[in-house]
Amino acid sequence: MIKQLLVAGATAAMLSVGTASAAVINLTSVTGLWTATTPVFPDVTGQNTNEIRWGNPATSSGQSGYRFDSAATPALVNENVAFNLGTFTHFNYPIYEPSLTFAQLTVQSTLDIDGVEETVMSVFEFQHWETPNADNPCANGGANNTGINSNGCADRVTFSLNVGASDSFLIGGVNYFVDIAGFFYDGGLADEFWTKENKSNTAMLKGLITSRPVSVPEPSTLALLGLGLLGLGVRRKMRQAA
Repeated sequence: MIKQLLVAGATAAMLSVGTASAAVINLTSVTGLWTATTPVFPDVTGQNTNEIRWGNPATSSGQSGYRFDSAATPALVNENVAFNLGTFTHFNYPIYEPSLTFAQLTVQSTLDIDGVEETVMSVFEFQHWETPNADNPCANGGANNTGINSNGCADRVTFSLNVGASDSFLIGGVNYFVDIAGFFYDGGLADEFWTKENKSNTAMLKGLITSRPVSVPEPSTLALLGLGLLGLGVRRKMRQAA
């Protein structure tokens, strides 16, 4: 009986290796604020809100601007599947100087993983190039009045993740890794894109969650442990017989 119980215990331990029930993960909130700009107020307005504006309007469309709209929450998140955190919009309207050259976006994302709440803070830096609308060729090398330059020369937006590229959390014996993938434009991950004049140009901010059980002994180690326990049981029986 002792031998059977020990073998059963060792087998159960080996079967538990690497197995973990799928967690229920929800994105419960996202906020994105423009926390720094160059130039500063009053040339750029809206710092510490989700929308900034700048420039003296050259048309009735108004000022140019950046806006971050958070994804709708709560939202169910599946592991290994990219999920939306929000939408970045560049309102690219003709303006006179001064123009934005730099902006910082701080995004705070809160996740609920099997009832445990975790927060990821990410900081993005945007470099903005307000190109001359009438140039030919345009700054991107293309001809004016065609393609992306059909309404005048396109502007360039460059973004990089400065802080918070990834984070990890240990919950219930499982390590969860949250990666802020970055902005997706025209179907792919991008670090810059050219934006059309007189248009609202958008890019999606996405994240990804993966998981891995905490390191446990290899099956061979557990088998040796089981054999050791069996030997202990045999020695106990021998002492009892003596």
